[in-house]
Amino acid sequence: MLRALLSVAVLVVFPGVTLAQQPCTSDARHVVSELYRHILERSADAGSQGWVDKLQGGMTVRDLVHAIVDSPEHTQRFYNPNEGAVANERGVANLYRHLLGRQPDAGGLRGYTDMAARQGLEAVTHSILNSDEYNRTFGDWGVPGSGGLVYCRNGSSTQTQSTVGTSGATNAQMRFADLDRNHDGVIARSEWRGSPNAFRIHDWNNDGVLSGDEVRVGATPPADSLEARDYNMPTSDRFSYLDVNNNGFIDRNEWDGSLDTFYRLDRNNDGRISRAEMGSGSNPTFASMDTNGDGRISLGEWPYSHRSFDQQDADGDGLITPQEFNVNALPAATGR
Repeated sequence: MLRALLSVAVLVVFPGVTLAQQPCTSDARHVVSELYRHILERSADAGSQGWVDKLQGGMTVRDLVHAIVDSPEHTQRFYNPNEGAVANERGVANLYRHLLGRQPDAGGLRGYTDMAARQGLEAVTHSILNSDEYNRTFGDWGVPGSGGLVYCRNGSSTQTQSTVGTSGATNAQMRFADLDRNHDGVIARSEWRGSPNAFRIHDWNNDGVLSGDEVRVGATPPADSLEARDYNMPTSDRFSYLDVNNNGFIDRNEWDGSLDTFYRLDRNNDGRISRAEMGSGSNPTFASMDTNGDGRISLGEWPYSHRSFDQQDADGDGLITPQEFNVNALPAATGR
C-alpha cells in the first residue's frame, strides 16, 4: 500500500508540559548508540565512548545531537559539495531526517536551503535544534530516531513524555503524529497536509477524522476499506486508477500522496509521473522509502521500528537492498 507507507510515524515528546510520566533511561551508552544509528546511520564504535562520558558528565542530549551533526564524519557522509546546486538542498533534507525525523516541507526546504547557501549547514542545524518543533518534540533530553527514548537527567527515574489522546492512541504509537497539532490523538481534516483523496483513503470508517486504529502504527485496515484495496492493487492498476484524465501520466493534481514522494518518483523533473517512473525499476514501495535515491534503505529512512528494520536487513550491514526488501513483511501490511 504505497500511500499508506508514505507517512512516517514521528515519535513525539513534550518536555515542557506536565503530562503522563513514563520511565526514561539512565543508560548513556544506549542513548549514544541510538544517536549513532539514527544520525550517522552506523553502529557505535569504541570512539563513541567520548560522547558517553560527556553525556554522563552533564551534556544535554540536544547538545550531543548538535555535536554529532556538526562532526566531520556527518559532513563527509551526508554533504557532497560536488553535487553542485542541489548539494545544500540534499544537506538540508538530511538534517530534517536526522534531527526532526521527517521529510522537509516545501517552505522549510526552500528557506533552509537559502540559509545554507548564505551561512552554511551549521547555521541550519542550530536553527532546527532551537526551533519550536524540536523543543516540542524532543527538548533537551529526547533522543531523535529512537522510538521515544528519553535520557534521565541527573539520574532521575522519570521524564515527561507524550500523553494519551482522546482516541486512546499514544503519540509513541501513532501514525502521522507530526500532523496532530493539538496533541489529542486525532487527525482532523484541518490538520491534514496531504490531498483530500489521501485523507479519504486513510479514513477507514468515513467519519471525517483519523483516529483509533486509523492512526495506530501497525494496525491493519479493514478488508473492505480503500486503504486495504489500495495496498493490494498492482502497480499497473494503481497507475490507471490515479491517471484520471487518461493522458498516460499522473499529473500533480492527480497524485494523492505527499509532495516529497511525487518529486522523488518524478525522476526527470517534468512535473508528472510516467508508468516507468511509477515502477522506479523496483518495488514502488521501496522507492518511496529510499528518500535519497541511492538504491538502499538506511535506518534513518525506515518508517518503522528498529526490530522490523533488522528483520529486513538480512545480511546485517545496516542497509536494506531491493533484494532483501519484503513488502509483505512490513508492519503496516501484517498488523504487527
